[in-house]
Amino acid sequence: MVYGRAILAAILAGVITGCGANGALHPNIDRTPSHVADDATAAPTSTPITTNARTGSQSSFGTPAATHPATPARVAVPPKPRGVTFDSHAVERDETGHYADITQTVTWSTPRNDGVEIRVYGVTKCIAEPREPAPDTSGPCLVTGTPLPESVRTLLGRGPASDGAVSWSWTEETGCDVGLGYDPDGPAYHAVVLAAYNPSGHSIFAIAEPGLWWQPGPNDTVC
Repeated sequence: MVYGRAILAAILAGVITGCGANGALHPNIDRTPSHVADDATAAPTSTPITTNARTGSQSSFGTPAATHPATPARVAVPPKPRGVTFDSHAVERDETGHYADITQTVTWSTPRNDGVEIRVYGVTKCIAEPREPAPDTSGPCLVTGTPLPESVRTLLGRGPASDGAVSWSWTEETGCDVGLGYDPDGPAYHAVVLAAYNPSGHSIFAIAEPGLWWQPGPNDTVC
């Protein structure tokens, strides 16, 4: 019987030793499933948080959200010029009085802001003149609300709105002048208008000088 017990003890010892070798009963074996360990070492999906060693405050960091450049706001079309005046001034060049320097000037009170340009045009047609005016009648060549296509406009001057004025000059031989004076080397114009411009477009036109048409009567002498 002693011999049999010795054999049984040896068999049990061998079984226990084999189990320990396979890690089934060993207390120091990590039994965490391998896929759980892989997840633990994967890159975090939430924003990491760091702690400031000196102050103990926490802050988050990570890849910032995608941003898109802001679309610039469209600039409004400038308003119609206001406080507009027109002046035509002649200065004789010499004592003979045969030639004079003519300067015409348009001024405005608004707009006066940066980024706006004022353009002054001569209107090359006396649009408001009747087809067959009665003798000894007159009237303006341009009235409010008249369409001004590019075909009836000639540029006289331009400048920053902040200047408040645009001038242009020429020299001509003096003599009999009827109607609005103009540079003899350029197209004739019968009225003067201006508008404010910026990259978005231009204002409606303001009349600086409406001009004048005149139908002489039977007893009138022209020059």
